[in-house]
Amino acid sequence: MYKLNKIGVFLIIFLVSGCGVKEYQLFKNDDPSYISEAQEIDISYDSKIMPDDILNIDIYNMNQKSNILKDSSLLSASSPKENNQYIISADGTIYLPLLEEVRVQGLTIKELNKLLTQGYKKYLKQPYIKTSIKNHKVYVLGEVGGQGVVPIEGNTISIIEAITKAGGLTDYAVRDRIRVISQEDNKYKIRTLDLTQLSTLNMDNLMLRHNSIVYVEPKGSKAVKVVINDYLPIIQAISAISGTFLTIDYISNGN
Repeated sequence: MYKLNKIGVFLIIFLVSGCGVKEYQLFKNDDPSYISEAQEIDISYDSKIMPDDILNIDIYNMNQKSNILKDSSLLSASSPKENNQYIISADGTIYLPLLEEVRVQGLTIKELNKLLTQGYKKYLKQPYIKTSIKNHKVYVLGEVGGQGVVPIEGNTISIIEAITKAGGLTDYAVRDRIRVISQEDNKYKIRTLDLTQLSTLNMDNLMLRHNSIVYVEPKGSKAVKVVINDYLPIIQAISAISGTFLTIDYISNGN
């Protein structure tokens, strides 16, 4: 008996998903243009904090240059979590020293830092807050079985595995125009993948990192060439369906 590896299993599930459309051609002739060149785009986006997220929180009293989470005299009845990590409860809250219960669900890291800084100003002079989300994830939106957040085990996930975990492609998915938005070198870029090409299955080209967005267009949508100032319909579509998970902002180009 042959043993299928993990990627092979995901690939089989991925390929058979949405096979109800008879006219769909599984693979076209191989074409070197299966992945478009990445185009820089003038947006930024941040993850919103959700239940079960893991936050690392460091709270500094700048006058003393110390982390108050390691100062037992300030912790009162509460105690610091291991490595200053906190798991967001089902009701979207965490319990912090001095502030006690704080609702954090729906905030970005920037918004949480601002909220905690304001809160700790009542107790500390010049507080400095440093927070980060420790659990990695990507977002699969559009024509998939269950769009939303896909957790990552480790630092990366393949696009095929991410789409499979999101329920697979629907019958109405455009398989040759899969959009991927990611942050590279502190810039946000978008590229288009053609998953009807065998060459696209090269794993080096399919790995997604934390906070990447995969958008699967529906059939019948207007084809959009990814060139400067021509990606806005895609971003608008993503914005409309990702409000629960992401905050998307347009960056001023200075004009």
